[in-house]
Amino acid sequence: MSLPLPNLDDRTYADLVEEARSLIPIEYPEWTNHNPSDTGIILIELLAWLTEMVLYRVNQVPDKNEKTFLKLLNGPEWKGEEDLQAAKRETVLELRKGYRVVSCEDFEQRALEWKSTEGYQFKRSHCIPERNLDQKESTAKKLHAPGHISLVVVPETSEDKSNVMQGLRNELDKWRLLTTRLHVVEPDYLPLKITAKLYLEDGAKPKTVRDDTLKEVKDFFAPLKSGKYWDGKGWPFGQNVYVSELYQLLDRIPGVDYVEEVSVNLSGAATAEQSRLLKEVDNDPIGITLDHHELVRVEVDENSFKIMERSGEQWRQTTQQAE
Repeated sequence: MSLPLPNLDDRTYADLVEEARSLIPIEYPEWTNHNPSDTGIILIELLAWLTEMVLYRVNQVPDKNEKTFLKLLNGPEWKGEEDLQAAKRETVLELRKGYRVVSCEDFEQRALEWKSTEGYQFKRSHCIPERNLDQKESTAKKLHAPGHISLVVVPETSEDKSNVMQGLRNELDKWRLLTTRLHVVEPDYLPLKITAKLYLEDGAKPKTVRDDTLKEVKDFFAPLKSGKYWDGKGWPFGQNVYVSELYQLLDRIPGVDYVEEVSVNLSGAATAEQSRLLKEVDNDPIGITLDHHELVRVEVDENSFKIMERSGEQWRQTTQQAE
């Protein structure tokens, strides 16, 4: 596919004359004789004719001039190619390649493009400016670090993570700015425990619903390969977890009639971080906050979701009582 060239000769002689005529009342209102016999009109037509010739010549760039310009872009060693369109396309594509990593987008893109000697590649990357995540201290102490950039990457496997992380760091060191302090780290995973009561529709199979629920919840919070959620890329970095989202997720599972008592709690050592809980006026938690470099690790099993079955008669009685 050849690169489209701009059309510089896009105005005719008539267009140029008409444009000049339209400016006369603005620039010189006393000039009222616009007939072709007027000396000023003759001069306008002459200049329009000359301008049209110049535009035509500008639009007709000879191949020799294009090759000379390409040589300036590619260096004196460039010998040229027979296919001039292909040469221009290759030159433009080469110029668009980044030779330095400066912005967060540069770091993220280069991290995804990098490949180790064994062929390993990272599937996700997230750049956080002015943060030093190599310092495993309290959040308050690592909020602001001028001149530092932390690149959070998600390894697909646990094999030789230290080697591939160091390999990526060495590669980015070649392209970063001299004053940038780079840190390549893995995300921190916030452990969450999720529970809920699922009321089934008539005829739904409890085991099938439970298996589907476990799969949907794990996919929803997966750091990689999240299926139909998050465009398959995984839970977004630093996105808060809300109970309302889980109600919506569980209610959509086939066989589930409605959901009650959904809870999301911190697990393990994270239970001490009560400041992460988002609460309403009645002090009920409605969600959990995440930092920019964090993802979620959910702890769910067959006991996490209590299956509530009802026969058709019990359901009708319950519905009548509610009405």
